[in-house]
Amino acid sequence: MYTVNKNARKRFTPIRSKRQKALRLRRFIIIIVSIALLIGAFFALKKAAALLFNAAARPSWLEWHIKKINISGEEGDIIGEIEKYISFNEGDAVTHADAAGLERILERNLKELKSVRVWRNFFNGNLNIKIKKHTPFARLKTPSKTYLIEEGGLIFNDDKTPVNPPLFEVSIQGQIKAELLPKEFVELIKALKFSADLDIKEVSVDWEDNSFTLKLKSGSADMGGVKNGPAKLGRLKSVLAEAEKRGFKEPYEINFNYFNDGKIYLKPTT
Repeated sequence: MYTVNKNARKRFTPIRSKRQKALRLRRFIIIIVSIALLIGAFFALKKAAALLFNAAARPSWLEWHIKKINISGEEGDIIGEIEKYISFNEGDAVTHADAAGLERILERNLKELKSVRVWRNFFNGNLNIKIKKHTPFARLKTPSKTYLIEEGGLIFNDDKTPVNPPLFEVSIQGQIKAELLPKEFVELIKALKFSADLDIKEVSVDWEDNSFTLKLKSGSADMGGVKNGPAKLGRLKSVLAEAEKRGFKEPYEINFNYFNDGKIYLKPTT
């Protein structure tokens, strides 16, 4: 039979406890470091995988580079306007998405373009831009600038390109703020353009009042509102014919402001 020295147990217990604490701390540190290394390794592998994927998806030897930018379909100032929106230079790598993006930019900013197509030619290295402009039928002159108008009513900046025969011109009092003109206004301009027998010298439209006046060889005509414009022009022809038949002296002053009441006034100035 033996006995345990209680004092001895008390003397060795603290040493064992310190070792256990140190061991637990070391394990904890190892675990934290291991987790950090695993997280770092995960992100490093993810980045490497992305780089490898991009390299595999689009190797540098497959990149398409511009040798020449070719704009076709139209001539004149519109070429310079298109060049302002091209951010590519010869030798640059251009993707299909880049070409499609340029196409959208041109469509959005150059309203005079009826159609635009941008594509890459893999055989000759050309970036091709093919355009077609709207065909204008009249010119609108405001106090600050001039516009062109196409048959659907769309207006766009006048690029001063010579048109043969010269465009029919309309003077606008006021500022045009719309991109698409009202149908009744477009129909009026078309009717005026094909009214050569009236010998119209000048057409003036008050944009605020929505009314128009004419300067004719035989005088002047206050035509009232733009509404029913073509019908008013038809009546103007018959009024002038009647005035000539009756031997009224030119020039005339003609007033259509009461047209809706069935009245048209013609006053000889002499």
